[in-house]
Amino acid sequence: MSISSHLSPDPERRLWIIHGKMLHCVEWTDIKLGALTVFAAAQMALLKVLVSGGPLAYPALALLAAVLLIGLVALSPLIEAQRQFPWLDQRMDRRQAGDCLIVPQDVAKYPQIELVILLDRYLGGGVTATPYYEDIIGQIIISARIATRKRRLFLAACILAAIVQLGLLWQFAWR
Repeated sequence: MSISSHLSPDPERRLWIIHGKMLHCVEWTDIKLGALTVFAAAQMALLKVLVSGGPLAYPALALLAAVLLIGLVALSPLIEAQRQFPWLDQRMDRRQAGDCLIVPQDVAKYPQIELVILLDRYLGGGVTATPYYEDIIGQIIISARIATRKRRLFLAACILAAIVQLGLLWQFAWR
């Protein structure tokens, strides 16, 4: 970094880069959720045809239906609400000194005012100069919360899908 760029930091460009990282996390999680949802739907159809009479068929279908439901909820615009969901959002009291301010899970923990102050120090000043920068930080927080919500729902869907896979493996192994 040159001396002149340190003396006149460009907080807008840096904030938009962080915002882009948060949006990239949202998009990538959407792709993974879509793939898992399609996999669950295909596996439900396959289960109905191949294992319709097995003892694990109905529990497996129920779990895969739950995976589909979780995937649809995670991909819906309802998950992008700005208000907090207590069962999906991170608790605000779990902040740590080592939080990384470009990782959605860490950014989602902070209220906007605290994040403005932290990013002002993190980026070398200039963030508190205008309300415009604070609005960008607000968008960063919203994107981080959405990414965190979607990631948590994806994790829940993966756990359910893994349980189905283990059950099917067990059923096919003991035939």
